[in-house]
Amino acid sequence: MLKLGSCVAIGLLVASSALAAPAPKVSDDIRQFLDVVRANFTAWDFEHKGQLTKAEIEKDMQNPAFKGDAAAALAGMKWGLEKIDPKIPTEATSTNVFTLAELDTIESTISGGGKVINPSFFRSVQRFKTGQKIIQNQSRALFAADSPHLAAIRQDWDSDCYFNSAIGSLAQAAPQAIVKLIKTNPDGSFTVTYPGKAAQKIPAPTDAEIAAYTDATDGIWFNVLEKAYANIRKVDPKKATDEPMDAATLIGGDENFVLGLVSGHQMKVTRFPLVSNKSADAKFLQQVRDDLSAAFREHRAVVTSKFHHAFAVVAFDPRTDTITIHNPYDGNGGEGMPSGESDLSSGGFFSISTEKFVENFNNMGVEQSALAAR
Repeated sequence: MLKLGSCVAIGLLVASSALAAPAPKVSDDIRQFLDVVRANFTAWDFEHKGQLTKAEIEKDMQNPAFKGDAAAALAGMKWGLEKIDPKIPTEATSTNVFTLAELDTIESTISGGGKVINPSFFRSVQRFKTGQKIIQNQSRALFAADSPHLAAIRQDWDSDCYFNSAIGSLAQAAPQAIVKLIKTNPDGSFTVTYPGKAAQKIPAPTDAEIAAYTDATDGIWFNVLEKAYANIRKVDPKKATDEPMDAATLIGGDENFVLGLVSGHQMKVTRFPLVSNKSADAKFLQQVRDDLSAAFREHRAVVTSKFHHAFAVVAFDPRTDTITIHNPYDGNGGEGMPSGESDLSSGGFFSISTEKFVENFNNMGVEQSALAAR
């Protein structure tokens, strides 16, 4: 028979266990992000207002003195403050600036088991962790593998598929044409000269810019080219930011224009039925095949697009009537993927017939042999 005292002892044990239950834990990722921000907050807050604005963060990103985890945190906050996901209905709860008091509140809320609805904060932490890996793994060589490679290109959170695809298609067709665009200077900067344009002296990408904007894993050549393009691109002043790279990475653009710019050659753009309202008869399809055959025979670059997403066209096999296309999003899809026709298991490359290509994409841009008008 169980004695009363034993029952009391068991009750006390249960109560003690309940009292000892651990409080909700702040994740290691969040903890590390908060520690880095707190340690650097004063140095970043150069306006001395007790807050980090988007403009301050973007200017701090250009400072090469901020390296490693500090740079990754800046890149994280930069992306955290961008309104990049219209599907989130609670975007109004996002952070507009970062303050130490707000970060303390977020931490204490999580520690107390409360729910934090702040997409910008959690985006910042997510991108901070991604940026750490990029900074650690990215080679600082201009060309880590002697020349640029399309297979090394991966579009990230930014809106530069047009630039990825134009540069990637040229890297596939004539990589030395890209190598010739960039000169390394004794002071560590780079000079980029696009055909017919004034030379642009570009400082080496900072760790923060590498964390935020790296779209190629085989050196910093892509960052350098993109920053040079941002320097010469004219954008609506209302869309301008305090980070120079944004003129190329956040606004979108025209892959045909960029391919013509970097190659220095004229472009032939063929509009497909999706945008031309014309049928693709046998003669039209054969012209597409002929243009592709000539382009790859002569090592000229080709791009295509569907809605708001651009792709590099990298090969055409006339024997099988098969076109190979590279999606800069790699395995993340994109707006141009025809159902049942894509295979993104190998670095974003997929194959499609000419007929399906013409049916599913908006246009095709083919680099020509003739020089572009100056």
